[in-house]
Amino acid sequence: MRTVLQGRGGRLLGVLCALVLCLGFLPARAFAAGGESYVALGDSISDGYGVGEGESFPELVAAKRSFSLTSYASSEGFTSTDLVAQLNEGDVAASVAAADVITITVGGNDLMEALYGYLAEQANAVLPGFGFTADAIEGMLASGKPIDMSTLATFTGFLDGFPSSSQAHAALVQLSGNLAKALSAIKTANPDVTCFVVNQYNPYGHLGDSLATVVNTFDTGVQALNAGLSGVASASGVTVVDAYGVFKAATESPCNAAIVDGGSKVNLDFHPNAHGHDLLAQAVDALLPAAPEDPETPPVDEPENPPVQDGPNWAAIAADLAAAKPGSTVEVDMEGTTKVPASALAALAGRDVTARVEMAPGIAWEIDGAAIPADAALSDIDLGIEVGTAGIPADLVGLVAGMPAVQATLAHDGPFGFTLTLAASVAGMPAGVYANAYSYDEDAEALNFEGSAVVSEDGVARLSIDHASQWLVSLDSRSHALPFPDALEGEWYSEAVRWAWLSGAMTGYDAGPSAGLFGTGDALTRAQLASALYKAAGEPEADPAGAAAFVDCSAVSWYAEAVAWAASQGLMTGYDDGTGRFGPEDELTREQLAAVFWRAAGEPAADADLSAFPDGDSTSAWALEPVEWAVEAGLLGGYDDTGELAPGDDLERAQLAAVLMRLAQEVA
Repeated sequence: MRTVLQGRGGRLLGVLCALVLCLGFLPARAFAAGGESYVALGDSISDGYGVGEGESFPELVAAKRSFSLTSYASSEGFTSTDLVAQLNEGDVAASVAAADVITITVGGNDLMEALYGYLAEQANAVLPGFGFTADAIEGMLASGKPIDMSTLATFTGFLDGFPSSSQAHAALVQLSGNLAKALSAIKTANPDVTCFVVNQYNPYGHLGDSLATVVNTFDTGVQALNAGLSGVASASGVTVVDAYGVFKAATESPCNAAIVDGGSKVNLDFHPNAHGHDLLAQAVDALLPAAPEDPETPPVDEPENPPVQDGPNWAAIAADLAAAKPGSTVEVDMEGTTKVPASALAALAGRDVTARVEMAPGIAWEIDGAAIPADAALSDIDLGIEVGTAGIPADLVGLVAGMPAVQATLAHDGPFGFTLTLAASVAGMPAGVYANAYSYDEDAEALNFEGSAVVSEDGVARLSIDHASQWLVSLDSRSHALPFPDALEGEWYSEAVRWAWLSGAMTGYDAGPSAGLFGTGDALTRAQLASALYKAAGEPEADPAGAAAFVDCSAVSWYAEAVAWAASQGLMTGYDDGTGRFGPEDELTREQLAAVFWRAAGEPAADADLSAFPDGDSTSAWALEPVEWAVEAGLLGGYDDTGELAPGDDLERAQLAAVLMRLAQEVA
């Protein structure tokens, strides 16, 4: 592999990765002082919107525990992006650093924004010419006033497709990534804080069969969202408050949503009512440490030597395995232990017999004897697995697209010597979702895709694993296996191409003789670079007519919006030879890419010595300063094999994928 670019921070990352500007927040509200410091973060749920005459759950918890409560919660459409931005504010950061207890409610608005966008898209497809927008849909459905059932019915037919839509997928990816950043910031500032993330509830679960489609759609979406929240929270060592389960079990409606006016209208307000806030407060209080015991209460005598768990009878199990018929499965309960002795493996080796080793509820190893070489030198193997660890760097976790991403650490060190199947229950995930497994290479500090498996009808994912390390499992609506015939697994570019494809920053060719290919070794064109940067920035609004400012660009071309945006940002310009050309189909060179990033960084001064490269003097005069800066910043380097800078070499599409992934990693 040749060294192309090595990402650095700066304003450059903000442009390429579309960092969202902070929104205005309501000022913090300090409540009556008490004992421990309690900070409430999040959306309108924590703010108590819609609670009526009651109090919000943070106020209730603070009153019961005599906590000193400071609330930064907002009722202004607060999303996970806002949470990340808010934690960078000075007063919020200071309060978080000093807090004893923190609660967070977030995710509902991420999901609702995606829903409104999805419904607008569907409505426009059926009723072209009406120009539905997400804001208009929100105005119709979330005005705060009851709406006619007939109005709701207009959109009900679209709801079934929402949980599997691109909008829902993007919202879940955004939520998982932002929550991971937020929790990392909180734990970095205050490692010892007691932190809770309140998961999402189905606000319409008590509306009955008359709105079954609405109820079922929200249930599917909320469960997928909660799986993401739980995965990120457990990876960060944060406790989840199960609002979903508490509200589902409630005997009276915990939310403001209700069917009114004799069944002709429905109030879709998804906020908790006073009863709902009482339930949330009880759920949080139950997870807080118990109050200190009365010092006069005599301590309970603990046995000096607690009973030891002996584990399973391996001699009997080995005999059962040896006597098992071909094609059969022998169940083994590990009884709290983790090691499988070599004698049991030897009884399996080379035979069509499976040992299903139950480690804990919902987690089992399936050892296929046919996968163990009959002449293998076997030894005891530790199959211990810890789910919800946090040893993989957050910037890498943030790169993995999908719904939730859950970490697990295996006790064994290195290869197993054969392949095992890990069967894990995936609570809340519908059948058909993919469990995508990544192993963490500590030396390279990289995640490597290992394979994917479809969640079965009984909610179990079965993953093939041949070595122990730290693992990341991303649940997603699609497999993360590379879909391009020319992009192979295990190559230097594999993870970069995977990230570019999953994030949408780059896609394969969709027409012509190369349709379906990624074009890993193809030279990158200027239009393709503009498109990749535009997608990485989140495809902000751009006028395609702006592309017509260049004589060789059309306002109706596939790249029109991307070129217009890149030009408006000053990232890419036309040729300065007086022709007025942009050169959309021209192949991009390394020095041209350096110029794009140099402009994005604010055109800083630099004086790197290009004579250190055998071909440094071949840099074009117009590109000297950008290339010097790129070299000085560590962004551009020489080729591994020759040391040449090769400023005029064409840049390959796979190389750009690697560049963009590294930049995204630094932002994550």
